[in-house]
Amino acid sequence: MGSADYLLENLAGCRDHFAGAVFNGAFALPGDKPRYPRDRIANIKHVRLDITLDLDAKRISGGVSHTFSPLNDGLDHIELDAVDLTIGAVRNAAGRDLAHSLSGGRLRIELGEEMTGGREETVNVEFSGSPRRGLYFIGPEDAYPNKRIEAWTQGQDEDSRHWFPCYDYPNEMATSEIHVTVREPFTAIANGELRGVDTNPDGTKTYHFHQDHPHVTYLTSVCAGEFAELKDEWDGIPIQYYVPVGREADGQALFGNTPEMMRLFSDRSGIRYPYAKYSQVVVQDFIFGGMENVSATTVTDLVLYDERARIDADGDYLVAHEIAHQWFGDLLTCRDWSHGWLNEGFATFFELLWLEHKKGRDEFLYGIRGEMDNYLGEAGRYMRPIVSNVYHSPIDLFDRHLYEKGGLVLNMLRVLLGDDQFWKSIRRYAISRRGHNVVTQDLQRAIEEGTGRNLDWFFDQWVFGAGHPVLTGSYAWDDATKTAKISLKQTQSGERVAEVFRLPMNVDFKLEDGSTHSTKVEMTEREQAFYIPLPDKAKYVTVDTEVLKTLELERPTEMLVAQLGEDDAALGRVDATRALGKKGDKAAIEALGRAVREDAFWAVQAEAAKALGSIRSNAALDELLASTGVAHAKVRRAVFRALGEFREEQAADALLKVVDNGDESYYAEAWATAALGKTRDPRAFEALERSLSKDSQNEVIRASVFQGLGDLRDERGVNLAVEWSKYGRPAMVRGSAASALAKLGEFVPENRKEEIVDHLIPLIDDPWFRSSISAIDALEELKATKALPHLDRFAASGLDGRQVRSARLAAKAIRESGKSTDDVKKLREEMEKLTDENRTLKDRLDKIEAKLST
Repeated sequence: MGSADYLLENLAGCRDHFAGAVFNGAFALPGDKPRYPRDRIANIKHVRLDITLDLDAKRISGGVSHTFSPLNDGLDHIELDAVDLTIGAVRNAAGRDLAHSLSGGRLRIELGEEMTGGREETVNVEFSGSPRRGLYFIGPEDAYPNKRIEAWTQGQDEDSRHWFPCYDYPNEMATSEIHVTVREPFTAIANGELRGVDTNPDGTKTYHFHQDHPHVTYLTSVCAGEFAELKDEWDGIPIQYYVPVGREADGQALFGNTPEMMRLFSDRSGIRYPYAKYSQVVVQDFIFGGMENVSATTVTDLVLYDERARIDADGDYLVAHEIAHQWFGDLLTCRDWSHGWLNEGFATFFELLWLEHKKGRDEFLYGIRGEMDNYLGEAGRYMRPIVSNVYHSPIDLFDRHLYEKGGLVLNMLRVLLGDDQFWKSIRRYAISRRGHNVVTQDLQRAIEEGTGRNLDWFFDQWVFGAGHPVLTGSYAWDDATKTAKISLKQTQSGERVAEVFRLPMNVDFKLEDGSTHSTKVEMTEREQAFYIPLPDKAKYVTVDTEVLKTLELERPTEMLVAQLGEDDAALGRVDATRALGKKGDKAAIEALGRAVREDAFWAVQAEAAKALGSIRSNAALDELLASTGVAHAKVRRAVFRALGEFREEQAADALLKVVDNGDESYYAEAWATAALGKTRDPRAFEALERSLSKDSQNEVIRASVFQGLGDLRDERGVNLAVEWSKYGRPAMVRGSAASALAKLGEFVPENRKEEIVDHLIPLIDDPWFRSSISAIDALEELKATKALPHLDRFAASGLDGRQVRSARLAAKAIRESGKSTDDVKKLREEMEKLTDENRTLKDRLDKIEAKLST
């Protein structure tokens, strides 16, 4: 997903790995193969780092000590991972030099004798380097003179080997201590308890941290820079928030719910927060959203929202996600990456748990629906089992299957078992496996031991199988027998997708007399009908909103209108808006318009606006124009975006008013800006160009300018997009500008398209990985065969697994493209023409109906 989409859709924040943001195409690619857990030959018990970070020279030096014992007799060597590091002396605990060799990223250390199993030994390795991965030095440069001087590490998935020699795989845990030396005025933050700070004769300071709970290597963290420290606590545990100097108020707003999250998650897991302290450090240019380093989380400054941004955005989801990881991911860590959902799915589910606790059931259920939408979007491109060991690089697995689907599976378990048995099982799992590596079978076993329930069928279809149920159905009422009939058919297909999902579901009815009726059904066949006796006719029906599925249930407009107006469950009203958007008749449009302006829950209002945008009739436009002044900023965003679906002067007038006069919300103004370009109004180019002068949180408005320019199809946008995608322009705008070039390249003369491709090719190697990925995606969209050698080279040599995967996918798509760009362009134009003609016919029908009704 391009920079503009990322900003506008996710409000400049995402989970630790920006899950799903950069993946497309089939999951398994040529060359991907099964990966198995790494063999262990020794227990590493303790790791000590003594390092100096030279933030000015961007260099690390020092030593690391590994204390270990052989698993079996006869061990005569040990291997550590080390990449791009210069290795100095290697010695044992007695100070004796040990022979060693470095090849293929492995440091082999000869122990000089055969050790017996269980005997303890220590090897000390001196090293130095200027890492290209794992440890990142940030500071001013000619193109970006205002950057702060900082250093921070990022180990997941297997990048710690780039900044110190280590056993860099998740199936080994050890305690750790870190002695890190930095010059004044820098502060260092690392894992564990701060046991002291020494001032050295040369004016530097050495910080001593000790982490007495074993953890895997990728969770080792060091950050250094000039930070303001904010102090907090929970239950006697010290909490620190480190933010850029001058951003203390924003930092408190971002992290202020931390103590309450720690209390909630301690209660739910059955384990009091286990570490001596918890710190959260905000850094710049972070390559992920956040990282759950044990007791010392690192967070991107993109979620350090200012006061205006906090009108309709907060970072609770990210803060909660990383705190949840302190249990699920840190205290219990997946044994190998194929079981990574035990880290990420749990953290995603606990985000939603916090949402339920803090903002209520409606927000929780709408969060569930959002996770479904995210997963289903990716499932439209590929489906895989949640547990899968076929990949090129471990980061390939960090997608919406691992995060969103993993969290949804846990929620379905909660519904299936009920709260008491579910939380009993989670506590049993956490307590019995704390301090250990885990696989999916450990969770299943804990559930079975705690509840007596055999859930082989559940894990087979949801975790070890791929896909989800795809349902079509109809509803009917037999007045003579007072029976409701719900007919459902499963139509899903695909590799490792269950032909028949076993689906326990709740079906809820609102009856004509105002009473409610609920019943449980279980679908066990490909096609099945359920007959449900009711005391009265139903006004509307809802089929389980918490089961992951797609469902096309045919119902009359009047039933959907009744549900939208009367359902106490917000998610039922959301479903009604989506179904009414597909109806598009007069009653549907009027009901949706009322919902935009009057519904009590912002999400229903926003969904109703989106549905009106999808209808694209004059009546729908009138309802949206009457709704531009809604109070909730998130609803205004949705209204503005929906107006972009209309190429009418009235829609452009409304959007121009927002673009020129602004909105109290950055994001509402940004969505209006992007939508204006989509209207293709002749006034749009100048208005968008004017908006390039506007500063905003994370450059969301400037980024939206280029989303608008891409949709506007005005050739004048090419020069702007080329200029703003160059190194030196704001990082959060550059990717959006590159994405705009991809769209514009389809509608400009061939010589200009060639210029665009020539500009994008060097950006493949851009230092900022998001700009690189945006350029790669743009070249794929343009079917730029000229870029193939560059994409192949980058796929073979790139360091970031996300960039490598994007390059591989782009090269594959370009080679497999069966249609010329001209054919694609013609098809798109024909589709747009048909859409406009369809809209005109709808409007004529509406007028005829209006005349007939009078």
